[in-house]
Parts: sequence; structure tokens; C-alpha cells
Amino acid sequence: MQRRGSLRPYAAVFVGLGLLATACGGDDGGSTGSGETATDDTIDASINSALKNQLTSTSAGGDGTATSAPAAAKDEPQNMEEWEALWAEERAAIVERIKENKWGLSADGKTITGPEGFTIDLSTCAAGWSNTEGITDTEFKIGQSLAQSGTLADYGNYGKSIDALLRHYDGQGAFEDSTGKKRKPVYIQKDDGYDPARAIPNVDELLDSEKVFGIWTLGTPATMKVYDKINERCVPHLLAMTGHPAFGDPVKHPWTSGAPVPSYTTETQLWGTF
Repeated sequence: MQRRGSLRPYAAVFVGLGLLATACGGDDGGSTGSGETATDDTIDASINSALKNQLTSTSAGGDGTATSAPAAAKDEPQNMEEWEALWAEERAAIVERIKENKWGLSADGKTITGPEGFTIDLSTCAAGWSNTEGITDTEFKIGQSLAQSGTLADYGNYGKSIDALLRHYDGQGAFEDSTGKKRKPVYIQKDDGYDPARAIPNVDELLDSEKVFGIWTLGTPATMKVYDKINERCVPHLLAMTGHPAFGDPVKHPWTSGAPVPSYTTETQLWGTF
């Protein structure tokens, strides 16, 4: 694979979001990601405390005793223009953090760094690996394996929505890097029928034939079957569409990050606290 330029100016959002999301998890064995064993001070306890603080506020009752009441809801954007303004603000903040901390690809091309001491040693990647695989001067490729048929075919609507959004924002010239270079997203979907056995060859094709820059997967069973291979190939596997807590493991699977939704364990805490 031929190196076609620097990844850093173009992929700030994809790499930055992956670094931030992945660095928040532990490893598959219950470690916090820093070599420590998970304790009451780690992520689950923190989430539980945050949920309680968010859902209740304490005030004095008429008899002077403390009472709990639902916390006031935060103001949310009321239309797409307001949402897009918020997203632009949040993206700019992430990019600024990346620049300030010099996260991303090192000057010698041997290491990727991120928040909380997150690092990836690129010397473990296969010979000939390219940090711009799937990116040309005019486009970038993202591949996905998801259910478009079978009993869970409704999940295929995720793919339709993603495709529509990418086309919409591409029409607005949204995919522009820090040098002003614009590229067109090429989104390749493959149907796995929510069957892990079908997801495996889909991912093989995306890696070997399509040579995509990054991969999305949907569902815990399929993601479990393919994330070892994707990580061994050093391909960004961002926002895996599953709530399983395994997909936030910066130690053993640094190229995979979970979806921007609560894990199943966090969801149970949320419902229980509510």
C-alpha cells in the first residue's frame, strides 16, 4: 500500500472521536486501561453518581428536611440549524484539544497518541500498512456490514440514514480538512442479515478489495467476530453499533470504539436510578 500523504489534517474528527471514545473504556479483562483492576472508583461508579446527581436535586422541605426533586432539564436545540451550530462548536472544541495536546500521528509516523495517556504503537502494524488507506485526493471510503435483510432488516434504515446524511453534508462541502482540501465520502454497505457468519466475509471484502479507510459494524455478535481482525489490520473501527461494554478497550483493541450510546450496563443503571 502506498502512502498518499498525511492523515492528521484530514481525519481530525474521525481519529479524534475514536481516541476520545476509546480512551474512556477499560480492557476486556476488567482493567481500567491503565493496568489497574476495576474498583468502585472506576467508570461504573462514576456513571452511577452522575446519574443520581442529574436526576435529582436536594432542597429543604417545609419542615426543614431535605427533599429530592427532578433536576431541571437542560435546554436543547429546537431545530436543525441550532443542532448544527452546536455540533460545529463541539467539533471545534475537540479539534482544539487535539492541536493543543499534539494528539494524533507522531512526526516520525510510529505512534498515535490521545487523551489520558492513550497510545498506539504503529510498529505492530503489518509491513506495507498505510495510514491513508482508503483516502485519495478526491474521496474517502467508509465501509459497513449491517442487517438489510432477515428478521432484523429494519436495522438497514441506519445505513439509509447514514448515506442520506453523508450525501446531504457533502453537498454543503462539509468534508473539508484543515488545509481547505475537500473530499467526497464513499459509503459502502454490505448486508449480513445480522448473521456473524455473513459479517466475516463482508469485512474481508471491505479490507482486502474495497480497501476502506474505516469500518462500521452493527450488532454485538458480528462485531465480536470481526474486531480482532480489524484491529490486527490497524484500521479505524469507529462507533461500533452495539451497547456491549467490550467495545471500549484501549489496551487490546485500540482501533475500536463503541457507539455514542450508553453501554447495556450503564443503561440498566440509568433505568434503575430513574
